[in-house]
Amino acid sequence: MNANEALSKTNVRMNRIKIVGRFVKYMFLALFVVSCGFFLYSTIRFWASAGWYLPFAVASGVLLCVWYWKLAQLFGFYERGLIFTAQTIGCIKFLGLLCGVEWALRNVFIILHQLYPAPPMLETPAPQVHFSFFSISFGRFEFGFLLAGVVIVLIAWIMDEGRKIREEQELTV
Repeated sequence: MNANEALSKTNVRMNRIKIVGRFVKYMFLALFVVSCGFFLYSTIRFWASAGWYLPFAVASGVLLCVWYWKLAQLFGFYERGLIFTAQTIGCIKFLGLLCGVEWALRNVFIILHQLYPAPPMLETPAPQVHFSFFSISFGRFEFGFLLAGVVIVLIAWIMDEGRKIREEQELTV
């Protein structure tokens, strides 16, 4: 294979990444808009009756909106061909940290819910179906988000180390 063929294959691959990046970016932007709208609607609707649940509902809604925004930003980087850059890796690390914050928020909520049960009007029946990729629980405490956050941060760290190795090799003559 000569240099022109290798360059041609690289360009085809990069174009595929850019196309998929653009599509997924718009998908996450749409989810961002829908999530923000639902978050505002539910916050306004239950503002008076939420009691001490309100700060947790607001924080969880904000985290979800930020999650979708950062995913859209990440795929925007991919759309521009920025794959192993410090910006991209920083975005991935931030997503991992958001998972850790969500985990902490959920567990504080569980503890407070045990101490101060919800008013009867806010109690909802247990869901019949539960979907979770990472589902590790001990008693009432779920560790899935913490595990996901740690895995995401580790992947970002490995990508960053690979980026640094590549930069060092490019400088070596």
